[in-house]
Amino acid sequence: MKNHRLRLLVSKLAKLSLGKDSLLDTERVRGVITILKEIYEGRELKSMLCAYLVALEKFVTQTSMKIEHCGILPDSSVESLRSHFEKILERKLSVSVEHINDLIAGIRIFITDLVIENSIAGVLNAYKKSIGTK
Repeated sequence: MKNHRLRLLVSKLAKLSLGKDSLLDTERVRGVITILKEIYEGRELKSMLCAYLVALEKFVTQTSMKIEHCGILPDSSVESLRSHFEKILERKLSVSVEHINDLIAGIRIFITDLVIENSIAGVLNAYKKSIGTK
């Protein structure tokens, strides 16, 4: 029961840490930590801070989208992808974009444990696996 209450409390604290744009707000995080320091001490404080950190890390990975690409990827395409996945996932996403020459052509998108592969390198790797070569 105590673990359930802790998870519930930490989940609410993580939600309080969000700004108007539904992304983490540094000032709000500082405020939550300040309040935790006022309420808890010693091992309890350490336990609460660790649980809060885990909740924040989970939130950050669930709201981050990484796009790897080879070739030209216009800002309008990045925005279109972000918008599309925000609608599907029903949450705001922060996007990072990285140019990867090894993809040969195409894109690869990572959102939490979701990976969308649409590159020549991905097709070649799948083909190699299907014929049993390394």
